[in-house]
Formats: sequence, structure tokens, C-alpha cells
Amino acid sequence: MKIEVIGGGSLGLLFAAIAAKGSADVLLYTRTSQQAEQISTSGIGIEYVDDTHDLVTEGIKLEARAINEFSPSNEEGRWIILAVKQKHVDAELIAKLQQNVRIGDRLFCLQNGIGHIERLSQALPHIPVYAAITTEGARKLESYSIRRAGVGTTRFGQTNSTSFSSEEDKQAEQFLIEVFTKAGLPLATSNSIETVIYRKLLINAIINPLTAIWKIENGALLHNEYRISIMKEIFDEIVVIYEASGLSAPLSWWDDVLQVCESTAANRSSMLEDVTRGDSTEVAWISGGIVKLAHRFGVAAPWNQKLLNLIEGMNETESC
Repeated sequence: MKIEVIGGGSLGLLFAAIAAKGSADVLLYTRTSQQAEQISTSGIGIEYVDDTHDLVTEGIKLEARAINEFSPSNEEGRWIILAVKQKHVDAELIAKLQQNVRIGDRLFCLQNGIGHIERLSQALPHIPVYAAITTEGARKLESYSIRRAGVGTTRFGQTNSTSFSSEEDKQAEQFLIEVFTKAGLPLATSNSIETVIYRKLLINAIINPLTAIWKIENGALLHNEYRISIMKEIFDEIVVIYEASGLSAPLSWWDDVLQVCESTAANRSSMLEDVTRGDSTEVAWISGGIVKLAHRFGVAAPWNQKLLNLIEGMNETESC
């Protein structure tokens, strides 16, 4: 079974390279033909610290093409790993998927935030759409190279509204697990992926906007009591919103927030990277997703609304 990855950012490069390392037949689609040509020529470089704490660089060969060459598969089915940011799951990309995805294909979605699974499932009702939540961290160095910030975990599964269940689906899931796990990127299915999604949303809604506003790495959130106090207030607000909407939000998730800050201490959040470059962010689907959930169930979300406004206010291209 072929694996095709859409997205030439840090996660797209990581997942494409690891799949190729796992001996899969991999095709990577990038936004530009220049990046595709560079990768097809030089491969993807991954820097990481190994078990002996030495810096290692691997070069992994695979085929890459520009996204405008995305087309139906000649094989019976393929995994399509959607590794673009939530903001790029737009009408143009969805139309491209509708034109070229066929029965037998499966979509594996790595976006932050909420809302994309529902949009994709409605647009592609004939194929399984899987939500994937990862704690993998990678930073893009060049158009063809990344630095991997330690091994994380990745869970994937179908939500209640997107459930396909056949023997072929189970075999395809097992194929994907084996490819990635043997190459050093642990992958597992989840029967409660919605819980995983909302846990990750809570963590992202605390870490991402604050690191972007303060322009600090994840671990620096824990450097003083004032930052931790604000983090806890945002956490408490989200717990109330979740409870009002019928979602389970155990208090142990606060410990998870702190643990993620510690384990990814040297990481720069994707939102910090976006605001540093002057790009638009995914805040509308993270803090904004929390705000919409609060409004739907008649609960206040002042902290998340302020974070949404502050991050969106950094976008100088936004017009009044």
C-alpha cells in the first residue's frame, strides 16, 4: 500500500521520511515545485540526538512532487497523510481531494484544533477520515531538512461521525502502524480519539498562544509563578467549558500540561514560529475553537477570547 503525504512543513517532512525509512512506497507533495525538486534530488535530512546523546544526521531518499500534480492512485488504495496546517485545509485543497480521492483511499489528518474532521468527512463521505494526534516535535531547518526533538507518540482513529469499520480498514491500519513503529515513530489506534483530540486542544490552547505572545520556548512557561498562574486560569476556564458541553476533562490534564512543557522544553510552538515569520496562525481553530464551544453551550470564555484577539491582532494583513 502506498503512503502519500501532503505538506512540506516540519511534520510533513518527518512523517514522509519516517515512512520511507520504514520501507514504504512514499510520495510527498509540497506546495512548490522547487521544494519537490530539492527533496527528490537530495532526500530529506533529519537531525536528532540518539541514545548516546550524540547528534546524528540521516538522509532519507524519496520521491516528491508539487501539489498541483496530485492525482488519483493507480493502485487499489493508499494512505493520504494530510500534514498541512488547519488554516490550509481550505476550499481549494478540499476540492482537490474531492477530484482525486477514490474509494479504497484513507485520509490521516494531523491538524491542530477542531472543525477539520467534520469538513473533510462531509466533503469525502465515501472514504474513512482518521483524526491523528501526535506529540512528535520537529523544527524545519531548510526546505529539505528538519530537527527532530525527541520521540513522541501518535494516536489515530475515526470519530463517531466518521466511522468506517471493515476488515480492509483494520488491515490498512495495521500496515500503517507497522511501517512507522519499526522506523522509530510509535503509532497506535485509539477507540476514544475524540477524548484525545480535546485533551490536545486544551494543551495547545494554553501553550501555543502564550508562547507566541511572550515569544518563549515551551519550557520557559514554567520559569515563574506568574506564567503558571495564567496557565492555570486558562486551564480552569476550559474545564468549565468542556463540562458544560458534556466532555470529560479530568483534573489530571493539568499535570499533562506541565509535563508537555517539560518534555518539549526546547521546542518552539508552531504558533510562535508563525508569528515570528509574520504568518497567520491556527489560533482561530484552537483558542477560537474553545470560544465557539463556549458560546454553543452558553458559557463565558474571557481568557480564550483575549488570547484569540491578541494573536489575531498580530496579523498586520488583517483589514478592518
